[in-house]
Formats: sequence, C-alpha cells, structure tokens
Amino acid sequence: MADARIAVLFVHGVGIREPDYARTAVAQLRAQFRAATNDERADDDLIIESAYWAPAVLARQDRLSERTVPGFASGWFGAMDRLTQKVATGSTLSLLPLALSGLVRHVPGIPKIHWPTLRWAVTSFVGDVVAYQVSPHSREVYDAVHAEVAKALARLAERAPDAPLFVVAHSLGSVIAADHFYDLGKGRRAAATALQAGQTLTGFYTLGSPIALWTQRDGDFASPLQIPARTSPDPVLASAAEWINFYDADDVLAFPLKGLSPEWDRAVDGDRSVSVGALLLGMSPVSHVAYWNDAAVIRPIANSIAWLWNARRGGSSTL
Repeated sequence: MADARIAVLFVHGVGIREPDYARTAVAQLRAQFRAATNDERADDDLIIESAYWAPAVLARQDRLSERTVPGFASGWFGAMDRLTQKVATGSTLSLLPLALSGLVRHVPGIPKIHWPTLRWAVTSFVGDVVAYQVSPHSREVYDAVHAEVAKALARLAERAPDAPLFVVAHSLGSVIAADHFYDLGKGRRAAATALQAGQTLTGFYTLGSPIALWTQRDGDFASPLQIPARTSPDPVLASAAEWINFYDADDVLAFPLKGLSPEWDRAVDGDRSVSVGALLLGMSPVSHVAYWNDAAVIRPIANSIAWLWNARRGGSSTL
C-alpha cells in the first residue's frame, strides 16, 4: 500500500509567547480529519509540527516596552499577551476582556501613554514587522525566524521526509511562511530532504493574512509563492494542490489576494470570507486573533487533507 503520510506545519503570527499555541487547533484538525476520512487509522498518518519563531523577536520587543514605559510591559502588556495566548489555545471567553480593553484610553499610574491596548497591538504587530525586515545593516532577526521554521520542517522530515506538506499560517506567520518557501524555491536555503526543500508543498492556507501589504515591498505586486505540487507528475497530488486565503471582513489586518494581479489570480485558488470569533466580538477587529480554532477555517483544511489521504489509499473522497 502506498505511503499515505501527510505533513502539516502550523506557523503563528504576532502576540504568541508559548510554543504550544496550536495545541487546540491541532486537536480540532485531527478530529475533523478523522471524521472526514472515517478511519481511525488515518490519525497515525497525519504528522503535525508547529514552528515557534517568537523568541527571535520577544527580547527586542520587551526591551522596547520596558524602556518606553518602565514597568508597563509586565503589567498591561503582559495581560494582553496572556489573553491572546488563551484565545489562540481555544478560549472564546478571553476575546471579551481583550476587546473591552481596547476601549480604555487611560490607566491611572501610566502617565506616558494613552490607549494601552491599542499601543500593545501596534507594538506587537508593527514592532515584529519592523524587526523582521532585512536591512542593509542586519538580517539577524529574519535569519533567526527562518531558522525556527527550518527546525520545525526538520522535525517533520524525521518522520516523513517525502510527504505532501500542508502549511497553515496566521497573520505575520503567513508572510514568514511564504518568504520561507519562496526562498527555498529560489535556492536560497539548503535543505536535506524534499520536504525541507519545500518540494512537497501541496496546500498553503493563510489566515488573517497581511501578505497583500507585503506585495508593495518589492514593487509591482511582487511575485507570489508557487505551489510545487501543481506541476507534480502525480495527478492526485496535482489535484490536491491549493492556496486558500481565509479572511474575516472585520479583520483590518487581513486582505483578499485574488485581484492583485493576473499572477496572483493564478497562484491563489480562492479568497474565502469567514466570520470568526464569538457573537458580536467576531464583528470587530478582535477577530484577527480568532482564526486558529474556528470550524469555518479548520474543517475545510481538514477536508482537503482527508481528500488527499483517501485518494492516495485508493479510497473515496468526502469532498
């Protein structure tokens, strides 16, 4: 019987400070995958790892917070970080205090700045973005971030060096993932296996992605990542290849990708509008942190992976 193993890589966005950020998303993906395959044995063929690149930027971010607002980083900013982590690992209730805190203009005892939660959000997102960029003087953070992605791919390759690879990336993580596989495709990184080289990349799922903004970095909307499996001689793999961009219309950091240029229209199979987050909170920019554990996102990803698993084993598809 053909090897049916499939590799999945999660890549986080900003505001994550714990390496197990994807544990609930992983559990939900496995559950949806088992349901779609209708085969308990399928779970053994799903090899999952999470890339945790936050340590490459956290020390710089904390140092900035401590120097601009002494003592503040361990207080309000720390509380926001903890709430974001809870949301990432499945706590819908944590969305409420996170959203309400954004309405707070001034906190007694913090004289230097107003709008502390919005300040935290800007520090987390813009700060990470600025640190990540390659400058004429340094690429230290960029290389450190991609070293962590490479480590996660190496862990996957230990168990499935030639397996089809599906990548689920959120927020700035979608930019990082796209950069990583784009660089691999251009031969800018060494790799020991086909999986680590990005040659088996089959599914690419961007959640709450600001990639559209990055198209301006290199001018003329740049060139999108290409999915290698599209040109596979294996018709099953070629049929499974896809790039789906999930975005919530209330998420001000997420943008559709189709329509940027004819090249992007060919590269991206679909912009899928979803409503993530609980009740009214999902109708606000707070929705940006709520993609990981939403069934509207996880279920179609699991179904696509299950289709490939069934097809490679000669079974029937649930799609």
